[in-house]
Amino acid sequence: MIGFDGFKRVTGTKLHVAVDGTGLPISVVMSPADIHDSTKFADVMESISDFADDSMIEQMVSVYAGKGYDSKPIRSYARSRNIIPCIPFRKNSKTADDDAGKDNYNRTRFVVERFFAWLKNGFHRTRHERNAGNYPGSVSIASFLTYCRVLR
Repeated sequence: MIGFDGFKRVTGTKLHVAVDGTGLPISVVMSPADIHDSTKFADVMESISDFADDSMIEQMVSVYAGKGYDSKPIRSYARSRNIIPCIPFRKNSKTADDDAGKDNYNRTRFVVERFFAWLKNGFHRTRHERNAGNYPGSVSIASFLTYCRVLR
């Protein structure tokens, strides 16, 4: 589960997270750091059904992701499940044709970034954890405590 990231010359893991509208995690998938983000999009979407009930899945209207997820297979995957992909196009994209959700993108994307800020700054142990066996557990505990903070 640990991969070489290529930039900082350290081994590590990467988190791929789906959050609801309030910033609470509903799907967390880990991968080696040398795997591209777009390869884990389907895994994150499929693992949502493990944590959410059918009514919550039916209410999903759109998915917001970063530019790293800009690809035809990801957009077609979301559309095949009747979900609007609100993913910004890269500068060199040849298919920049739809602007669905572009006006609301930054406001909605902030919710995901806020979860990562809670995870990295509120729970310092997850940020500095190097042991691959302990990291998923510490992320799970941090996610649970995030639920406790928001829902109280």
